[in-house]
Amino acid sequence: MSFKISPAKRVDSQETLHSDSGADFCSERTRFLSGCDGAAPTHKDDELLCLRPSLKKKKRPYREVAREEFGWLAASSVPIVATYFLQFSLGFANFVAIGNLGAKELAATSLAYMVSGVFALAPALGFASAMDTFCSSAFTASADKTLVGLHFQRGVVAVVLHLIPVTVVFLNMEWLMLMMRQDAEIAALCGQYMRVFLPGVLPWALYECTKRYLQAQGIMRASTTVILIVAPIHWLNSYLLILSPRFGLGYIGAPLNLSITFWLMFLGIWAYAMTCRAARATWGGWSWECIRGLGAFYRLGIPAVITTCGEWWAYESLSLLASFFGPSQLAAQAIIINIVSLSGQIPSAMGFTSTPRIGNLLGAGQARQARISSHIITVMTIVVGCLTTVSFVVWRQWWGNMYSNDPEVVDVVVELMPVAGIFLTCNGLNQVFAAILRGLGRQKLGAFIIVPAFNFIGLPVSVYLAYGPPHMQVTGLWWGTCVGTVISALVQMFVIVYCTDWDHEVQRCLDRLIASGPASGCSVTPVSAAPPLVCGADSDRTRTAPGNYGSMA
Repeated sequence: MSFKISPAKRVDSQETLHSDSGADFCSERTRFLSGCDGAAPTHKDDELLCLRPSLKKKKRPYREVAREEFGWLAASSVPIVATYFLQFSLGFANFVAIGNLGAKELAATSLAYMVSGVFALAPALGFASAMDTFCSSAFTASADKTLVGLHFQRGVVAVVLHLIPVTVVFLNMEWLMLMMRQDAEIAALCGQYMRVFLPGVLPWALYECTKRYLQAQGIMRASTTVILIVAPIHWLNSYLLILSPRFGLGYIGAPLNLSITFWLMFLGIWAYAMTCRAARATWGGWSWECIRGLGAFYRLGIPAVITTCGEWWAYESLSLLASFFGPSQLAAQAIIINIVSLSGQIPSAMGFTSTPRIGNLLGAGQARQARISSHIITVMTIVVGCLTTVSFVVWRQWWGNMYSNDPEVVDVVVELMPVAGIFLTCNGLNQVFAAILRGLGRQKLGAFIIVPAFNFIGLPVSVYLAYGPPHMQVTGLWWGTCVGTVISALVQMFVIVYCTDWDHEVQRCLDRLIASGPASGCSVTPVSAAPPLVCGADSDRTRTAPGNYGSMA
């Protein structure tokens, strides 16, 4: 039997959930409910919604909830920030090692990074991000926690299907580069890099999916534990496989090193998940149901792919446009990109933390607490961005001298640092707002805001300021990008703060889980009891303060 939620019966996170007669009722035992006693419905409309009775609780003060959310978000962000920095170090270590081989090898690697990012990594991240919405909501809304594993399986299937055409592109990369009129030697090196790197793309994508599967359950430190073990191995291999006189393979050692590292990361996090008692409880085994529900998954995954690829391409365009201004401007551009990428790991990690939190709270029916959580992560991002901007302005000469000894390059870097700080602050807000929209299941709305702002507003303004009458060169490119970033951040802030009905988002979350659930169909309601927090002998899930799921915020 299949049931749907009546649109007229809204789940209100601020009121007691009860029947008209005050008695317990339930149309059937469902995999989305705990605590349902199987009693027959007492009212016509009650067939459409199975509710768990709870005592009416006084609404807690905003300050108390805000303090609770700040503690959770701050504690959860620390391992994610560490993970992001360590993952960033993997490519950075390879890049530094290749820089010692020669200019053509470095150019080919940069081209390979760009192509692999646009064709493989960014789309895979987009599909994996749809799991943030489904898995986090299912974890708190469902009494049968294996639904989390079902949505994880759909993410894996979507990513693997995407990598099939990517394999064809990677195997023919040299030919494609020659078609784009690249230098023959650089095209050959790029094609060689992509063929060796290809075996590492699948484990990297599976690692990202598994990481999100665990973090949707509040298990935040799994990826940090794995990367802490793997990163030193990668750093050592960066020397042994690339530069070592005895074992080094030269240029080909770089993609081989990444492939080995990605396999170690995937095997490590999968072993973590399989030995974690709490994570095993949400697995449930492979099921053909994951194929049936791919349509609902793609409805969120495809807009996320468009958003991720749109942002990625906008940033890559900056380097392409800067290449026409001479070596000093291009070198300064590369330095700023590196600094921004390094410093941007903090807001990226904070945004990544907020997505499962919003999804968990909506699945638990805590609309008000989810709204307050979005406020707190926004304020935290602004504070981090402002501190970063101040450090960029105060120590801009130090940043320039650290990367280059060329006075002309340093002068350009010093000029770019303040605008880079402004960009980093606004882009950090963009990332957090996009993460909140993912938690709401509003990926399509994020795509409609971010892609036009970056590519149809920011990019043309960048070209005008850099090549037009202002002739600001690389500085103009960054100011134009800032325009697109600010517009995107302001529009997303307006949508989240002023246009979002958080109580209605709870209902949308439950409807979405029904539509994407198993073929048998069922009713859902937020589970008011706190989820178990113990994994094995220790708590693997981030500890939540009392009341996070167990009380009406």
